[in-house]
Amino acid sequence: MKTLFITCAAVLSISFAQEYGMMDHDEMEHDNDKRRQRMESMMVWRLTEELELKPEQAEKFFPRYREHRNNLDEIRDQEREIGKTLRARLKGEILDKSEVTAAVKKITILRKKQADVEEKFILGMDELLDAVQMTKLGMFKQKMMREMGGEMKKRGNKRKKMKKMNRQRGKRGFWN
Repeated sequence: MKTLFITCAAVLSISFAQEYGMMDHDEMEHDNDKRRQRMESMMVWRLTEELELKPEQAEKFFPRYREHRNNLDEIRDQEREIGKTLRARLKGEILDKSEVTAAVKKITILRKKQADVEEKFILGMDELLDAVQMTKLGMFKQKMMREMGGEMKKRGNKRKKMKKMNRQRGKRGFWN
């Protein structure tokens, strides 16, 4: 199971990396949409498997889950906008303490809102999911991020080894 997920994640990552070669902005946006759809499909598959959802449960669960994801995306977009504004002002070095304080407070409010949305979603599933499924749902995001992080770390180590090997090859020559 774990191996299948890692293999799937690696194949998707490699295919995305190859597609970003020479694209213009419109192609990259279209590609991001395709990537988002693939990621969504993978999440549906993983959630169905992890929560052991019955077809009747899945029918009711995933519309709510998509709505929940959209709510979280809106909050993240607001947070990103605040960050963009701060970075732009930082480049021009026209920031003062009151702006920074206001931005930190807004981001804190957004993060609290995000936690409230997560709590409401998970606890709102009590009529659809049993206690074990609700627990797995609550831990799913952390588990998924940990697995993806581990995979990214492995790939990063592999890249470092390849760079090191290429440097060594360059010093002593390819055929020597």
